[in-house]
Amino acid sequence: MARLNLHEYQQDILARLQEVTANAGSTSSSRLGVEIAGQHWLIHLRDISEVLPVPEISPVPLTRSWFLGMANVRGNLYGITDLAAFMGGPMTVMTAQSRILLVHERYQVNAALLIDRLVGLRALESMQLQPADDQAAAGEQYKDEHGQVWRVLALENLLTGNEFMQVAA
Repeated sequence: MARLNLHEYQQDILARLQEVTANAGSTSSSRLGVEIAGQHWLIHLRDISEVLPVPEISPVPLTRSWFLGMANVRGNLYGITDLAAFMGGPMTVMTAQSRILLVHERYQVNAALLIDRLVGLRALESMQLQPADDQAAAGEQYKDEHGQVWRVLALENLLTGNEFMQVAA
């Protein structure tokens, strides 16, 4: 029986993510699958620039509970948002699988989003489009061959919403 090395698996996903992002434009049907508060979400590869383990986060006083603070990533400061808490769920319990997604530079905001864990790359053509539910952050939603529902995170809508930029308590 082959042993699964989680670190190697995650490094492979990150390498493939970087390759797909570099080689595919906005027409790519691959999405990054993540878990947020027990739900499965798909994020377009063009919306994120990097996936990292959770760095040291410096809390910022008098901010909303979902705004975790600031982190220094290679000399750049990023505001860290707990995506589960921002969307009205419970605060994320950080584990070894927790990750932050750095929002792509094209949005001109140094933001990072905390997720529970990476699930991997998912191809939309292997899924069936489903009627959307009423979650504000969700765009389309899909069902995979195992019956798992995947919501598409409309990151641009999230970032341009007034609440996301209003971190003061």
